[in-house]
Formats: sequence, structure tokens, C-alpha cells
Amino acid sequence: MARLASLVIPTRNRASVLARTLAALRHQRDRAFEVVIADDGSTDGTRDVCLRFQAELDLRYVRRAPVGIAAARNAAIRASKGDVLISCDDDRIPDPDYVADHLAAHAGETPVVACGVQKALAADWSREAAYTAADVAALCARHPALVARFGEPAAELVSEAMIRADLPAALAAFELADPYWEHHARPVLAHWPDLTGFAFPWTLGIGGNTSVPRALAEEVGLLDERFVGWGLEDADFHYRLHVAGARTVLMTGGANYHQVHRRGAERAWEWTRNALYFVDKHPALAIYLYVAVIRRRLSLVDANRIVREDAALGDAAPAVRAELLRLARENVRGLLAAGA
Repeated sequence: MARLASLVIPTRNRASVLARTLAALRHQRDRAFEVVIADDGSTDGTRDVCLRFQAELDLRYVRRAPVGIAAARNAAIRASKGDVLISCDDDRIPDPDYVADHLAAHAGETPVVACGVQKALAADWSREAAYTAADVAALCARHPALVARFGEPAAELVSEAMIRADLPAALAAFELADPYWEHHARPVLAHWPDLTGFAFPWTLGIGGNTSVPRALAEEVGLLDERFVGWGLEDADFHYRLHVAGARTVLMTGGANYHQVHRRGAERAWEWTRNALYFVDKHPALAIYLYVAVIRRRLSLVDANRIVREDAALGDAAPAVRAELLRLARENVRGLLAAGA
């Protein structure tokens, strides 16, 4: 029986960015999907963009008061009909095989969290955007005419029209390496090629490019709406899916391209606030150690070894294990409280 995919996309005040993402979805080779946009109180032209694309996509538009990304994604899920839920952010441009690859990952009987490949795209230039010097050098080497444009405060590099006309060409011309993929996913694959022995598979399931069975998502209660602002609502969701028995699959396809943009300073304190809630919600050694990894107080390899050694103890040395858990929790809460 053919499965229907629901792309669930929260958005807020990113009309032009969202338009590029929706234009790319017109190029999907597998058309067994719907798009559900949850507008988290936008005040720009987001509604008009969504209504315009309803003539080209099976698209449902849900508008709500602004309450945050977790609640918005849940609103999109509740308004959707598919039995495979694909989380795609409003700034992620999918390649033509995106839907087909995600659906293929769910062909078996075992429930999986399927994590697609992540790349970056230089769709917009601004001096505040999160480009590295290497990014700018690579773009200028490919497109010498951009040297002058990079002197401007802002410039559009990839337009909706370019995506409509030739998506593969636009992606190839302005592709960049994605920091998350290069600094987290690749090192994981280098040490644990098929994730065997990896104690943190749930950390790979970020909200911008993952898919899950609808039935299991509903079983664990969808996203926790007490995560407000940026960060960790996706890690919490996929941790709970992992505990419920889902197997994490790191795909070789299912790629989407993160449109490089500004990263506001407010993200740091939003993430810290959510992290304090996260570690209190889940009293687990893996949670505490992973936060320490993010804060660069511990390597992922060492954190993985500690979790596996702890698990190997089983029921042995309960007092020692309890003390280790307490110390880990106090240490990570101290790091977060100090803003380290």
C-alpha cells in the first residue's frame, strides 16, 4: 500500500525564504506528499505566498497566534493526513528525490527516525549572515562576479525564478558545506559507520530534515510545547522516539539545503533555557553527557565510552552509578547556569 508523506513546516516572517522552499517542492519526483504550513503569527507576506502555491502543491495553510516552533510544528502535524511525517523547516530547499528517499526509508516494519543529508545554500547574502571566510572564498572562486556583490549590505543570490527554472543547477552553483553535518554527522559516521555502538543516535534527528511514522509520533505525544524559542525541542522529541523503540537511520539521500542566514545572539540564551528544562525532564546519563559535549567539555567519543561502560554494569554497583549520575547532573547544570 502506497504511503502518503506529510511535510510539516512551521514558519514565521520568512516569506521570501519559504517561497524558495515551496518552489523547490514543485520538482519532487515522488508526488505522494502534502505540505502543511503552520504560520506562527507572521506579519509579512507569508499567507500570500502559501495561498499562491496552493495552485501548484497539495498545500494546507494553518495560521495561529505566535507560541513557538514546537507548538507550530504540532499544529502542522495535527492538520496533516500522511502516515509518514517529514519535518522540513521553512528555510530548507529539498532536492528532487527528497520525498522519495524519505518514504523509502520507511518501507520496512521496524519504525525508524530517518535523518536526511544536510547541505547549505548561499541563497541570500548579508553581512550578518553566518558565512565563514571559507564560504565566501569558495563562492567567489565559482562566481567571480560575486566579489562586487559581497560589498553590498545584502543581495539575493538564488531567486525563486532560478529554482523554478532549474533547481539542480541552482543547488550545484551555490551549494556550501553545512556546519551541523560536517561537525556532527560526519564525525559520527567516521567512528560508527552504521551507528552500531553509538549511544546517541537520537542526536541526529534534528527538526530540519527528519521523518518519522505518524503512529509513533502520536504515541510519544508529539513535540513538547514547553520548549519555547530556539533549540532542543527536536532532540527531546527524537530522544522519546528512541526510547519508544525507533531505530535511527542516517540516510545517504533525502538531502535538503539550509539557506544560510543570520544567527541572532538571542539563540544562545534560548538554547540554555531549553537545555535546563531538557536535563531536568530526562534524568539520564546520556542527556547530561551530550549537553557537556555541546558545551565542548567532553568529546563525543569519550561521552559514548562512558555511557556504554555505564550500561555494561547493568544492575551492578547501583550506589556508584547513582553517584555518577548525580555528579554528571550537577556538573552540566553548573555549566548551563554559568553560561559556559
